[in-house]
Amino acid sequence: DVKLYVVSQSGAQIAVISEATLTIDTVIDLTTMGFSPNAKPHDTAAEPDGSAWYVSLIGDGRVLKFDRANRLVGQVEMETPGLLAMDRVHDSLYVGRSMTAVNPPKALGVIKRSTFQKIDEQEVLVPRPHAIVTSHDGRYVHTASLAENRIASVETATGRVTLSTLAGAPRSLVEFTISPDGRTMVVGGELSNTLLVYDLTGIPPLAPVREFAVGGKPWHPSFSADGRRVYVPLLSDNAVAEVDPFSGTVLRRFTEGFAQPHGSVVSPDGRYLFVSNRNTGGGGMAGMSGHDMHGKDGDTSSHGWLTVIDLQSGAMVKQLMLGASPAGMGAPGSQ
Repeated sequence: DVKLYVVSQSGAQIAVISEATLTIDTVIDLTTMGFSPNAKPHDTAAEPDGSAWYVSLIGDGRVLKFDRANRLVGQVEMETPGLLAMDRVHDSLYVGRSMTAVNPPKALGVIKRSTFQKIDEQEVLVPRPHAIVTSHDGRYVHTASLAENRIASVETATGRVTLSTLAGAPRSLVEFTISPDGRTMVVGGELSNTLLVYDLTGIPPLAPVREFAVGGKPWHPSFSADGRRVYVPLLSDNAVAEVDPFSGTVLRRFTEGFAQPHGSVVSPDGRYLFVSNRNTGGGGMAGMSGHDMHGKDGDTSSHGWLTVIDLQSGAMVKQLMLGASPAGMGAPGSQ
């Protein structure tokens, strides 16, 4: 039974969800473990075999490691940790910086997963590194700046950084994902409302092979299990776009059951798309927590939910209520 780990950023909670039964197994309350009500869990990642999983805490400045039984087995201190990226080949977990951090270090955290010790602060030369992903061969970790049209590609063996500059208007790249075959990378621009597609078969510097409009504030995308489609939560459209990244076309738009959709994960069998919804109102303004925005459509509740979409029919099959401001999510095998 594959587990899905979904944070409630303003609620200091993490929901553990069964992908087989589409039910919540358990809810982890970080305040019962000595963390603060303002811990702000932001993103999760899980080992491919499900033996361990990780979560970043923006507010408490920690990255945590839990075992399969959801026991806390390690923690590392880090300033404003954000998104997480696991190296599939090496024993490394890379950590970007929170979107809410105004002037964080121009460096990624590098954690040895087995011992759960921080072994490096990898300089990346760009301000506000946010989007982050590792290549499937473990050769590169790519991170993008929220403040500049730049991607920094770190060669993991040497620490050498190659910068790729995007021409034109500011994009503010939010998050990467890589196709199952490792050959294609996509990322959405919060300011440009576009999806950029990269060919990873060469070496950095990288230039997009295409860029096309997808809708309002493309957030955390996911590839389909067969690698032919990408699903893009549109934070300010309350919708998810299904796109063909190879032709640059939007194929379907799912609009049922979304309120500031943030994270996405596709089940390993390709049947379901899981999408976290902040439901914090305010048009999905970047970096705003549920406490910073008013409720949606007169609703003062800041609690969000997980929407489950059947990808064959495009229909919503379930909504699971979560805590305040659900954000990042991860599962074994997901990017």
